[in-house]
Amino acid sequence: MTLRHRLLLVYLIVVLLSAATVGTAVFELQHARQIMHDLQAWNRLVLEVEKLNSRWPPPPDLPLDMYDLRDELARQFLFLAPAPDDEAEDEDSRPVRTIPPGLADSVRGLLNEVYRQYGRWLELSPEERSNEPDLVGRGLRRLQLTLEYELGQIELQASIQEVRTHITLVIVGFLILFHIVTIGSLLRRWLLRPMERLNRQVEALARDEPPAEPLLDSPREMAALATAMDRARQSLRAMRQQLLDSDRLTTIGQMAAQLAHNLRNPLASIRAAAQVTLRQDAASEALRQRMSDIIASVDRLNRWVVGLMEIARRDPTLTREVDVVPAVRQAVDAVMQEAAAKELVLVVDAPAEGLVCAHDPATLEHALVAMLVNAVEASPLGGTMRVSVTATDAANDDVCRIAVSDSGIGLPADDPERIFEFSYSTKQRGLGLGLALARQALMRQGGTIHAENNPVGGAIVCIELPRHRDRPSAAETGGAPREPSVVTSQTPRS
Repeated sequence: MTLRHRLLLVYLIVVLLSAATVGTAVFELQHARQIMHDLQAWNRLVLEVEKLNSRWPPPPDLPLDMYDLRDELARQFLFLAPAPDDEAEDEDSRPVRTIPPGLADSVRGLLNEVYRQYGRWLELSPEERSNEPDLVGRGLRRLQLTLEYELGQIELQASIQEVRTHITLVIVGFLILFHIVTIGSLLRRWLLRPMERLNRQVEALARDEPPAEPLLDSPREMAALATAMDRARQSLRAMRQQLLDSDRLTTIGQMAAQLAHNLRNPLASIRAAAQVTLRQDAASEALRQRMSDIIASVDRLNRWVVGLMEIARRDPTLTREVDVVPAVRQAVDAVMQEAAAKELVLVVDAPAEGLVCAHDPATLEHALVAMLVNAVEASPLGGTMRVSVTATDAANDDVCRIAVSDSGIGLPADDPERIFEFSYSTKQRGLGLGLALARQALMRQGGTIHAENNPVGGAIVCIELPRHRDRPSAAETGGAPREPSVVTSQTPRS
């Protein structure tokens, strides 16, 4: 429901409740006014009849033409007579509005009887009149008693109506209070509470935190605004993370340049000394192997420093279509000593005929070394690590997939991709640069890297590289069957 519809609904509720309250109050007040008007009218009738009764019989010294009871009775009779259909009814001609039909007939009958008795009394001689003093008085007394009884009934109704009026006023007061509470509750539920939630989301946005509660029952405008603000928060967070990564890459580039400057001469001296020893005929086979390892390590370190500088420059890496298996073997050999220290079993599952992909071998080797080092550190003593190289069809794109799995405790279940963030590390002395730099390096040559938890335990980190550089990939038609090679780590040679 939109905010406009909610406000319209509140307005309609206010109008309906107000109309009901005002209508009830007006009805009761009108009824009370009618009863009070009838009470006054009957009072006037009773007073008129009492006057007639008090004047009867007329004093002997007053002539009859000075006191014409017929006019008084006629006026009282017309007072209770119904108004003609063609004449407007006014307050003077008919003050009594709620006289029951039976009572009106009774009063009219008594008036007619008094009128007839008065006519008979006028026809009597003076002597006969003195003998019949109550001829008209009896009718007047009966009329007075009838009117007084009805006056008492009207007074009782007036008392009841007064109580009803007080009750109505109390009910109206409660209805007004109910209106206030209802409208306040609706406004709080539909406007104030969503605005408070929206304010909390704005404060969370300022703290770069996700919203603690969704605006599911809020107006669509507020929910849409909150959703847009959350998207803005995520965009700002991503942009801030990109800026931080850029700053870190710049720092790493500066550090790499300084390392290259400071290490180039010592590494060149070490490599030259190893080459001289390797060329001596007197050197034993074991010594030759060690010198070859030293030369390979120096070359790997040089390439690593150069790769850091290239990452910092953010230049795309030149790739070529070559076999990835040699780079995988070299990366495995580079971590054999660390794996041997933990008595790990390294299983390499790669095609015997190799697998050609578009990549930079040095960059791929460094990324694999970072993955393998993390896998070695995460694996328990005597555990198993597996490196598999396969060709797969990912989203209709022919790619090469290199997966490294371990038997450790696994990755964070809520966000396993956090291991590729800069400065994220579960090790006390780790800097969180290895996998982050590996992702940057692979992205610069068109590859991807992602991580997930292994259903049977441990973690799996996968690299995907395109099979070709400049033409659409074709589906892999299959290769020769391969046998996985198992390399059991041994204690380093002495």
